[in-house]
Amino acid sequence: MKKLLIAALVGLLAMSAFAQTIEVGGSTSVAPLMEQLVSAYTSSNPNVRVNINATGSGDGINNAGTVYQLGMSSRDLTPAEKGRGYTERVIAIDGIAVIVHRSNPVSNLTLEQIRDIYSGAITDWSQVTGGRKQGRIAVISRESGSGTRGAFEEIVGLRSLVAGATENTSTGAIKASITQNQDAIGYISLGSVDRTIKAVNVEGVAASARNVANRSYRLARPFILLHTATLTPASRAFLDWILSRAGQTIVRNAGYVPI
Repeated sequence: MKKLLIAALVGLLAMSAFAQTIEVGGSTSVAPLMEQLVSAYTSSNPNVRVNINATGSGDGINNAGTVYQLGMSSRDLTPAEKGRGYTERVIAIDGIAVIVHRSNPVSNLTLEQIRDIYSGAITDWSQVTGGRKQGRIAVISRESGSGTRGAFEEIVGLRSLVAGATENTSTGAIKASITQNQDAIGYISLGSVDRTIKAVNVEGVAASARNVANRSYRLARPFILLHTATLTPASRAFLDWILSRAGQTIVRNAGYVPI
């Protein structure tokens, strides 16, 4: 009995030593797609373990190559960040959906209206509905440093967020806020849109993967994985698989635009 127990322990230790662990961290918007990619990859590579840390694009950029083998970002890097010597691999293109409560009659907003709502120039729904809906707009944004927020503000042309806006730290928190407030407006990754909320058209164009791909939908940004020259073989194999036909099929099926 003792010999069998010892043999089992030795076997477990051998398996643990053989397993390869990949640390991935950063954008909370990239994380849901990464979860699907990891699930598919590890099902056929059982000796590989991938830990996903949804900590925000800033953290993914700052700690790629140190804390994480692969850093996730949902925005383009600044010139200073590019100067760190990262290799950037775009794994998908994602739209940013502007969302409201399902009962909200608003179905379309212009980029100017969105900018005015988030800057405080427009404060009541009556100003964009012609009186069909009234109520003070509850502005919901991502936190400072969020890749989604950075991309959203750059595309919309927003210089400063209206005072009193609610700043949430995740896509899930924004969706929850929208479902609980009929006067709220927010923005999330297109791939995270579901029936609990309503995505409005922007400049008359629906928020869809097809419209992101043909560039008619203007609120779009890249999903990027960052790494340094010291990328481990296991991490490189995983990244190559993500960019392969198999990985990009998962990207498409998840509602994002493959590269």
